[in-house]
Amino acid sequence: MHAIPRKLLLGSALTFIPFLAVAAPLCAVQPVAAEPPPATTPNTTVSYPASNEGIGLTPVSAAEADQVPALQRIRASGAQLYELGEVHGLRSVFAVAGESFQVFYLSPDGQVAVRGIAQDAAGKNLTRDQVARVPGAIPTAVLGGEARPSPAAPTGAAPAALRATATSPLQAVQATVYGTYGNDDAPRLWVFIDPQCSFSRRAMQQLQPYVASGRVQLAVIPVSLLDHENQSLSTTRAEAMLGLPREQMVAAWAENRLTGPAEPGTVASLQANMGAADRIELKGTPTFIWRKADGSEGRADGLPADLEAMVASASR
Repeated sequence: MHAIPRKLLLGSALTFIPFLAVAAPLCAVQPVAAEPPPATTPNTTVSYPASNEGIGLTPVSAAEADQVPALQRIRASGAQLYELGEVHGLRSVFAVAGESFQVFYLSPDGQVAVRGIAQDAAGKNLTRDQVARVPGAIPTAVLGGEARPSPAAPTGAAPAALRATATSPLQAVQATVYGTYGNDDAPRLWVFIDPQCSFSRRAMQQLQPYVASGRVQLAVIPVSLLDHENQSLSTTRAEAMLGLPREQMVAAWAENRLTGPAEPGTVASLQANMGAADRIELKGTPTFIWRKADGSEGRADGLPADLEAMVASASR
């Protein structure tokens, strides 16, 4: 279940430590890739100055890019390349196509480019720190009614879809774009899902009796974490899901009816959801957030072993 202005999480992640097994069943953020995906045109929507002016990074010249096979492939997709510096011995490059971007990490021989997020052994998001100096690349959070940049973020306007009023996981999910399943009068469970995550599907199946009996309502938040496994099908289906009316989203997902091109606005909606996922440090899908009867917040990363206890603790 990955800092982001969209896929700086969470759609793909690069770590420098072995991937650890998780306690609960979930589709986790991407471990170190044995076979890095091919370089493709970036598809992360952000807000940049016109013509990419004012990015504040040193451009990679066409002549230099042509000398490095991995950069040559990325440049061939139509992206403009900028230097981000070196991270743990890996050259990092900021690739921009129009209003979209991706961060790539190059192997020492220049043959391989891995796109995603770099984290150190302590879990620090190194990529977030690198892109913080790029105007608009990191969301602006609104805390206590006063707009402030997110940690390490530059001063500057981010897209409205990325602004949030989140000071807790529950407030973060309330700012997302989601589909509902169940009675509006029932206690609500918020759940992050990747449409291609088998554990997300299993969670919906196992919770169906609780929904049918009116004990709980699900607020289903689509994100895309598994693009590295399915050629970006997670993004395609999450955007298709977000293009539907709220009450139709979950049924369309369950019935495998998430087809067709993305509707206008779905990219921004998915980016908003990815931003919320980043703020709560999403580990994988499904992840549940809810309010308990005592007013505190509950969270379950992965499919809980005791669904009854989770449902019983949920309150409006």
